[in-house]
Amino acid sequence: MTDQPRPEPNDQDVASAGQAEPAAAADATAATEGSEDAVVTQTDESVAALASAVIASRTGEAEGESKSRWPIVLVTLATVLAIVSTVTTWVRTQALDTDEWVKLSDQLLDDENVQEALTVYLSDQLFASTDVTEAVQETIPEDLGFLAAPVAGALRGLATEAVGVLIKSDVFSDAWSAANRRAHETLVAILRDETGPNVSTADGEVTLDLRGIVIELGGNLGISEDTLENIPEDIGVVTIFQSDTLEQAQDVVRVLDFMSWFLFVIVVGLYALAVFLARGRRVTMTRNVGISLIVAGVLLLLFRSIAARLAVDAMVRKPSNEELAESVLTIATDLIRQMGWTGVLYGVLIVLVASLLGERRWAVAARRFLAPMTNGPAVAVVAGTIVLILVFLWWNPGGALSRAVTIITVSVLIAIAVYALRRQTMREFPEMTFGDAVAAVKS
Repeated sequence: MTDQPRPEPNDQDVASAGQAEPAAAADATAATEGSEDAVVTQTDESVAALASAVIASRTGEAEGESKSRWPIVLVTLATVLAIVSTVTTWVRTQALDTDEWVKLSDQLLDDENVQEALTVYLSDQLFASTDVTEAVQETIPEDLGFLAAPVAGALRGLATEAVGVLIKSDVFSDAWSAANRRAHETLVAILRDETGPNVSTADGEVTLDLRGIVIELGGNLGISEDTLENIPEDIGVVTIFQSDTLEQAQDVVRVLDFMSWFLFVIVVGLYALAVFLARGRRVTMTRNVGISLIVAGVLLLLFRSIAARLAVDAMVRKPSNEELAESVLTIATDLIRQMGWTGVLYGVLIVLVASLLGERRWAVAARRFLAPMTNGPAVAVVAGTIVLILVFLWWNPGGALSRAVTIITVSVLIAIAVYALRRQTMREFPEMTFGDAVAAVKS
């Protein structure tokens, strides 16, 4: 089979080919430019659509916020009621809780200003109830009777010193606590109309009986038993309540008993409702709740300081008694201080957790860094939570963690915070390792 010779291209074919190549190139270029224009057009349309969606969403959020003012109103109302609830709880606790009353009385006894005032009172009661000069005359020879008055004067100084020593003893402390407990239990029984056969309001008063302490003091000074037995029954007896307005006082107690739990439920309910109604911004509203608790705590601390100062100015007539009054009021209102710092502590915890669960760049970075720890084994996370709670208990900021209910509440808040953080980090950074977290921080 012989090969057929290829025909040589003539000039017309070459020219046609030369014209076809530029045309094809031009068509390809046009097609490429057309596809690029189409891509650019699609991109512009996508960006425009995205921008419109963002603007629409922002507008919707703004409209939603402008239409829903209730969450802020509820948080504000709850904050005001929280302050009122704290004050009523303080009054109820200090006035009607016997254990708190005894604790308060023990704290008062430890104060130097109170000890000094109590020393003077007991000494005055002893010398007002007995004729010490006559008692001295009975114990010394007749020819030395002229020394009775000087000795009696000296005994008064010795009595003051002896009372000071007695007040600091454990024996006096136990007697003081027992007397206060008996008096307060009687008071509470009367105010709550729970009087039994051993409690009567016929005499119209509840008293703190320190007469036994006065008699013991006289015995320590060498005063005869016959003289001490003749000490009047009202010596060393302090009236702490008179029942001439008993019915009104019992009505106040009923109101306090009701308000102490009712206001607490209302406050918690208002805060919860505010967060529930803040759809789309519940994390922000939770943070607002925390801020409101901080504000309430600070206001309580300021209220305590200002009210104590005004009370001292209103009640104290002698400047020499101001220091004593300030000591008593400081100790008596210490529960308000604890509750104020408790509110601040609760608020700080809530703000920190709400901020950490937010969408700000630092919050996301913090969750990324914490993910290797919060995503670890459940046992390790529980152990870390317990350690964190123990650190808070050791720190005890402002003495806020001095009550069992506060310790339980803070522990629950910390546990909930760790649980919420763990859920979010496991959803956002399920495979995050310590190395990745450190690298992310460095970058």
